Amino acid sequence: MPEYKNTLLNLNLKSLLEEYSGKNSLVLKKKFPEHYMLISEQLSVYPKAAKKLPVFTSHGCFLTAKSYEQSSSEHLAHYKARLFKGDVLLDLSGGLGIDDIAFSGSFGSVVSIDNDTALNELVRANLVKMGLSNILRIDSSAEEFIKSNIKASLIYIDADRRTTGKRSVLLENSSPPVLLMLDRMFEISHKILLKLSPLIDISYVYRALRGIREVRVISLDGEVKEILVLLERNHDGKTEIYAVGLMPGKEDMVFSGISLNEPKLDINENGDFFYEPSPSLIKSGLAHQYALKNEISGISNNGIFLTSNKFIKNFFGRSFKVISKFDFGKSAVRNYLKVNHISKANVARRNFPEIAEDLRRVFKISDGGEDYLFFTSGNNKKKLFYHCQKIK
Repeated sequence: MPEYKNTLLNLNLKSLLEEYSGKNSLVLKKKFPEHYMLISEQLSVYPKAAKKLPVFTSHGCFLTAKSYEQSSSEHLAHYKARLFKGDVLLDLSGGLGIDDIAFSGSFGSVVSIDNDTALNELVRANLVKMGLSNILRIDSSAEEFIKSNIKASLIYIDADRRTTGKRSVLLENSSPPVLLMLDRMFEISHKILLKLSPLIDISYVYRALRGIREVRVISLDGEVKEILVLLERNHDGKTEIYAVGLMPGKEDMVFSGISLNEPKLDINENGDFFYEPSPSLIKSGLAHQYALKNEISGISNNGIFLTSNKFIKNFFGRSFKVISKFDFGKSAVRNYLKVNHISKANVARRNFPEIAEDLRRVFKISDGGEDYLFFTSGNNKKKLFYHCQKIK
């Protein structure tokens, strides 16, 4: 294995990527008979990895397609690392190691576990490339390793959610088996941080786990990417929920609350401004709490679209100026689009029977442009149409 590691370190990946980009595997196999499959995988994955993992790829680090797909982006990893610090972080789901690299700046040492020995060799070579000496990667399953005598300031685990080739969001189907390991993990550390699927039902999380101190629903570039759940040994108090919006180059947006039950809002269908809360606000169940705090009205207590007669600066989500609003009817909408020469627009719907694709087809609207068409329903289930333009 040391010889293999030296070979990895001696391969100039940046030069190889430049020289062999676009070449077929037969050329690589002839030139690199022992490593052509590894190099071929780098050529396939690196073009898209450079955006998600800019620092990692700038060091010419190795990856695999599976480990890349399952890894955090560097932006998300560094956000997590800003939340915690301590002596030892124990990562029971090492993977490509992007989270470990970020956590290494917040903890004295990182002990990272993975049972994929081939991937671990790549990771160890990458750590040398990046000059990181406080991360220890160990070949082991999480279930076996936690039997050892170890203590940690924080345990981090991003369990594989694939079972028998299918993706599952349930903790019962995770690998390693998080629910079965909880008692032992709480003996190792009084804090456990779980990274869960963005598709998971938060009410299910409350039913499945105990000791939940915090839940963070994190979106990046307007898409929910991760749900973090912080467990604390013996915690039986309230759980704080955070909606977090990350945008590279911009200040983080954060809103927190306690209850999953959304409050009722004042209803106003006719505001001058139209608001769509961030996906993290919607997923966290905090959209109405946020609206109430900022004195924004709802179009319906069953929906998430909002209106106001005043402009809300730095709204957590998307803001629009209402151009026109009226009761929905196919003839009325079709005539409006014709009179206003709208054949291209962004279409969105909430609390409305037809899906966006069908609405575009019915009204012969191509996707994109400066116009935004929203289809929703009011409190009396009356269908509504809004034509808006985005406030940048």
